Amino acid sequence: MNHKPVVPKDASAIILLDQKLRKVLWARRNPKLKFLGGFHSFPGGKVDTEDFHADVRNCENEESVPLIASAVREVFEEVGVLLVRNGDKLTTGQIASLHDDLISQRSTFAEILNHWNLWIDAEDFFYTGFWTTPEFSPIRFKTRFFIAVCPSKQIPYRAISELEEPEFIHPESALEIWRRSQVLISPPVLISLQELASRASQDQQISLDTVSRNLLKKSENAHRDLDYIELNPRFTCLPLRTNTLPPATHTNCFIVGKQKFVVIDAASTDENEQRKLFKLVDQMIVKGNSCEAIIVSHLHPDHFGGETALQRHLFNEFGIILSISSHRITAESLKGKVEILTFIDDGQSYALADEYGNKFILDTLHTPGHARGHLCFYNEEFGFLLSSDNVVGLGTVVIAPPEGNMIDYLNSLERMKNLPNLNFLCGSHGAAVSDAKGRIAEYIEHRLMREDQVLQCVRQGSREPNSIAIKIYEGLNSHLMPLAEKSVIAHLEKLRIEGRI
Repeated sequence: MNHKPVVPKDASAIILLDQKLRKVLWARRNPKLKFLGGFHSFPGGKVDTEDFHADVRNCENEESVPLIASAVREVFEEVGVLLVRNGDKLTTGQIASLHDDLISQRSTFAEILNHWNLWIDAEDFFYTGFWTTPEFSPIRFKTRFFIAVCPSKQIPYRAISELEEPEFIHPESALEIWRRSQVLISPPVLISLQELASRASQDQQISLDTVSRNLLKKSENAHRDLDYIELNPRFTCLPLRTNTLPPATHTNCFIVGKQKFVVIDAASTDENEQRKLFKLVDQMIVKGNSCEAIIVSHLHPDHFGGETALQRHLFNEFGIILSISSHRITAESLKGKVEILTFIDDGQSYALADEYGNKFILDTLHTPGHARGHLCFYNEEFGFLLSSDNVVGLGTVVIAPPEGNMIDYLNSLERMKNLPNLNFLCGSHGAAVSDAKGRIAEYIEHRLMREDQVLQCVRQGSREPNSIAIKIYEGLNSHLMPLAEKSVIAHLEKLRIEGRI
């Protein structure tokens, strides 16, 4: 398998409760951020060198000093809340001035604490364990989570651009918003909200000690790693390691539905990765849930390879007989590699159900361009699109003739962008995207920009795809240049068909 995983960086985050211990602070990450842009999260960030010099007292574990200091500093930077002792003597204006000193880098956080006789008391923070960003991500953190209480008279606000719309919210209300697919949240945030909601109501305080112990146990039981991501109650993403194109290392396998579900792109040929999928599917089957289909989205080798193993596993373990499904063009292309007996047409729908039995429809879209038989999948009610390889959260999309066609691809992007109620999307590589229409529009704009560059090169006398690629992809890694050349060929074909060259 290709590519070594990125080594996670140390980070910390604060689960900040209000004074009444009934609400928790969350905020929307700036959509332009490379890591989980647009996701709702708790304030936090990576550990800096200066965090080792902060005055942290009553800390039994010396290794925790920079982690707690980092969490406190990040909360102050992002939402303007200062979680320190002796801070009650500061006026609102003084706190704002200290924040400006920190953000402008006139003073380090340690210097601010020392100058104003402030310190961090480790006993004010309840450790809830740590979670590590999965291997598929090019940006990874080993994040320690702490619970703390917001000081009286301090009101969180958007202190810098990284976090938007910070608010205290009842945990159950936050979960209900997520259940309706109105926000994206990462697994550690989801697990924390679920635990907070189970321990409190709008009329009952949250027990810091109980919640911290339970969350710590959950992180330990999961070995602080998560194999899958619940994007919402209908869509589960399981990244599986495949031989895919860099910078990606995994292909997202999707399980859509619970009581009635389908599996899309069980692509990995690695037995360890397949066992992850088998375990998740088995947990659903033993509860009486029903697998309705095993689907291959398109023909590229990082999108098939494990579906037959899943098909065989379901029969051997449960006596379930399922044929593998794809678009007819994909089935013809994979003849001799995968036995595909059920064909999916554009507009075909699957009637599925969530864990509570609530029914919903998953529509199938034939979206050629990246591949002739390429399929996407859409749930209009939730406004959630599985864009397969047409739009991805990591890397770029290669349009490689003769399988790829630039005219078809741009038409497919336009169709996807104009889907009714479109909100979120998740492609086959990388994380989900919070602004689906905006991301698709960026893809269209980028392709048209490349097309204009190709056209200008031709008008200046360049005719060979290789020479054009070298000019317009200046600085690209040499091993990726053949892929860039294929995209140039696709643009040239489009320009010729349109009579522009």
